[in-house]
Amino acid sequence: MIRMEQEVINSANQLNGESNNKVVAVLGVGHVVNDSYMNFFQPLLPLLIATMGLSLAQVGLITAVFSVTSSVSQIIIGSVTDRFGTRAFVYLGPLLAAIMMSSIGLIYDYVLLLIVVSLAGLGIAAFHPPASAIVGHTNTRNSGRAMSLFSLGGNVGFAAMPLIVVPLVATFGLSATPVLVLPGIAVAILLYRLTARIQYLNQRVGTPFLSTVRSQLVPFVALLGTVAFRSLAFFSLITFLPILLAGRGYSLVAGGAILSVLALSGALGGLLGGILSDRTGPRPVIIGSQLTSVPFLLLALFSSGTMFIVLLGLVGASLLASFSVAVVAAQQIFPDNRATASSLALGFGLGLGGLGVGLISFVADAFSFGIEQTVFYVSFLPIVAAAFALGLPGKQVE
Repeated sequence: MIRMEQEVINSANQLNGESNNKVVAVLGVGHVVNDSYMNFFQPLLPLLIATMGLSLAQVGLITAVFSVTSSVSQIIIGSVTDRFGTRAFVYLGPLLAAIMMSSIGLIYDYVLLLIVVSLAGLGIAAFHPPASAIVGHTNTRNSGRAMSLFSLGGNVGFAAMPLIVVPLVATFGLSATPVLVLPGIAVAILLYRLTARIQYLNQRVGTPFLSTVRSQLVPFVALLGTVAFRSLAFFSLITFLPILLAGRGYSLVAGGAILSVLALSGALGGLLGGILSDRTGPRPVIIGSQLTSVPFLLLALFSSGTMFIVLLGLVGASLLASFSVAVVAAQQIFPDNRATASSLALGFGLGLGGLGVGLISFVADAFSFGIEQTVFYVSFLPIVAAAFALGLPGKQVE
């Protein structure tokens, strides 16, 4: 197994003359575009609510369906990637996501909207496990830094989309969204050319995942719990925040910009967290970042104006400082199943958290919670994530 792992790394290092840094850079660009579609419909929710007459429960169901398809399906994709080296996911995923998401402006039926959003989620999911596995294989010594740079691309794309789609729709209407399929087509071509050079993606790599998880049951549960409750807090914020902002009198454009502040600060926090984890190991970064986010979010909820925006930025930075770090932790727990491990941190756990948004929405409707009260309760979820993180392994000694 060690010999096979070394052969995989050597193959990745060669890449027909391509440097590891260039591979991470190209995958990072792909991550920018792929994950931009993750934040496509959320900034438009106030408009969709108005045009389609959606309830808070229906909005929560949209988010839950999207979160499950964009996240939970990654465990299957990761397993297939580890066992058979399938590379088509890397470039076909963003293409499917682009086609589906860009068509949202042409849809006025709720059921059809659910179907399109779920297919877009599958496309987004397909990219992450194989791309994360490539990054993990090609950068074994500074895995935290490499993974944080890769994740930075996704977070930047996530933050950028509201700044693009909201002004576009505000100016030209919902029917203008199909033009945003173009970045997805372009990056699919770029990723196809990259993966054609990576020979080890055609090889069968990894041992059966279930045979490994039995010996790592405690860190496995700790990883899922940590990512699930962290993502539940984050997905709840990006779902409810636009509604909260609209209630406070912010315009659709201003709300989209504030949502981008949350996501962009999360990108910077993720970069810092990845660099720090190379020194301390993943566990301290994950625990510290989750606990830090709680007071920032509570203070933001009771603030207004510039201070409100600044505190939201600190919430994003602290809450998502563990984003790439969790992927590194997963790959350390399951080093022979990197794609599957990545799918746990990026997908399955995220899906559990996203599914919880639907539950929170239904509970909020059932008990007539206001949006401010709902976000207040959400503020305490990172504490649960930090508690689960206590079960993660400590820093590995090389």
